[in-house]
Parts: sequence; C-alpha cells; structure tokens
Amino acid sequence: MSPIVLRQGKYEVVIFTRDHHPAHVHVFSADKAAKIKIHPVEVMDSWGFNAREIRQILALVEAHQSLLLAEWRKYHPS
Repeated sequence: MSPIVLRQGKYEVVIFTRDHHPAHVHVFSADKAAKIKIHPVEVMDSWGFNAREIRQILALVEAHQSLLLAEWRKYHPS
C-alpha cells in the first residue's frame, strides 16, 4: 500500500513503499502525475502537468520538504 502523505488543494502526494532512491514523492491530480525529488527539490518526470502546475508542485514539496523527507525515511530507513 502506498500512503498519501500530504493532500493540498487538488494535489495528493504519495510515497511508494517499495520504491528506490533517491528520495522522491509521486504527485497526482486527476489523470496527471509527477515524480519529484525531495532534496534538492526537482522534477524527475512528469505526465500531463503544465508549467504553472509544476511550479505549484515544486513549491508544495519545498514547503513540506522536512515532513516529506521524514516520511521517506520512515518507509525507506536504509
């Protein structure tokens, strides 16, 4: 099961429990998705989001970076 670790507006931020390094999150909204590296915050891949949405997503991850890194480490302690 992949927990939703953050919901804000139309975005759901998920950490896949059987994922790989580097530390990253998956952001979903409707039929769109993005994979965002947590530190440093950067887009690893994106499907369907426009440039404005990507800026919003990057700001969201940046604003919650500490929380997201802690959640990543909870599911991926090594």
